[in-house]
Amino acid sequence: MTAEKQDRRWSLQARLAWRLGFVLLGSMLLVALVISQYAWFALDDLDDVGLQVQASQIAKHTQVRDGALTVELPPSLQQAYHESGDGYMYAVLDPQGQIIAASSEKARRSFSGLSLGSGVPARTVFRLLDADGQESSYYAMLDTAGLPAGYILVAQGRIHPDVFIDTLLSEFAKRIGWTLPLVLAAALFIAIWTIRTSLRPIKELSLRARQIGPQTRNLRLPTEGVAEEILPLPLAINSALDRLEQGFEMQRRFTANAAHELRTPLAVLTARLAELQDGPDIRLLAGDIGRMNRLVAQLLQVSRLEGALLKFETLDLNPAAETVVAFLAPLAIGAGKSVALTASSKPVLVEASADALENALRNLVENAIAHTAPGTEVMVLVSPDGSIAVRDHGPGVPVEQREQIFERFWRGRNRQHPGAGLGLAIVAETMRGHGGRVTVGDAPGGGAEFVLHFPLHSLRQD
Repeated sequence: MTAEKQDRRWSLQARLAWRLGFVLLGSMLLVALVISQYAWFALDDLDDVGLQVQASQIAKHTQVRDGALTVELPPSLQQAYHESGDGYMYAVLDPQGQIIAASSEKARRSFSGLSLGSGVPARTVFRLLDADGQESSYYAMLDTAGLPAGYILVAQGRIHPDVFIDTLLSEFAKRIGWTLPLVLAAALFIAIWTIRTSLRPIKELSLRARQIGPQTRNLRLPTEGVAEEILPLPLAINSALDRLEQGFEMQRRFTANAAHELRTPLAVLTARLAELQDGPDIRLLAGDIGRMNRLVAQLLQVSRLEGALLKFETLDLNPAAETVVAFLAPLAIGAGKSVALTASSKPVLVEASADALENALRNLVENAIAHTAPGTEVMVLVSPDGSIAVRDHGPGVPVEQREQIFERFWRGRNRQHPGAGLGLAIVAETMRGHGGRVTVGDAPGGGAEFVLHFPLHSLRQD
């Protein structure tokens, strides 16, 4: 995956948060649209209610005296109609349709041309017509309003919907609208928190999965308390890990059993070979049997490492290196070479298995003795940073082969020295089991330098 694609990759949490945010925002906009549409369509109903209220107020002050309708509005109501500037108008008609009272001359002119027949309902809503016979801006109602006789006509200008909408929006913004961003922010915060807590089990599963390795093959992903939608994933992974461990264990047992079975016949061959008379052929056979014994020993070491049989303790690298150098010094001298140790001036404490550590270092020193030039010295250096370096004066390791040499049974094309290609693989496996690593580079003055890097003990004393 390229860096550009990695930058574009979003986390599941971010995707859910953004999508939920869009859903919340869209929902709020939809609610606002529905409310505004409802308010707009409700204006007609509000108009009807408003006209009914006006007609009812006027009807309270209308009565029949001496057989004729009379209207006596209180001064406050008269003042309200007057101050509306004909925005609101009324007229009271007798049963014959004659106007007996009106809010203004404009009201008289507007209502005078109406035709009131016997078929007109007791309450009728309509639009007033202007002088050209077109619909005017007035919304009117004809209502009996419980009168003993006659009609009441009321009207209001159609400019009021805009005023009503403006007022509604203004009040909405003043009292409710400013809270919407806060509500949206709070909803998003709660949504993100909910998403984070909901996805936490997945994160915990991934952290647990990272702890599973060759030395912790018995670890499994937890299944208790895992959501039903996620549960199939750890179950499937645990099942795969069980199968892998079974195959791994079968391979380890096969290696160990094969090595054990080979040790007995090799020991018998070695004993019988010692009984024969010395000669060139006998020495060649002894060398071959020695290499087979070494291969069997290495196979056993591999099986022990794979079986995670290492017992860790706090060790000082200085004595461990000294033991290996002292053990292999006769081998180096016999080959016309030498081996020397440069220890650290202070203890270098690490958590390690003594046998595995010494075996890994012994493999490196033996390898260096085999490759260094005759008459040269193999140097073993212990550093305070928790590393042990082994330097030789041989041909070195080509850069393109510095990773391959740690693979099992790998042998270079021009390999001149005998061996099965397991020694460096055992070293690499040992260091992985200790949480460290092994590196190879060029030694000062020529040759190869192998370095074992161990994590320092946390309670190291200077």
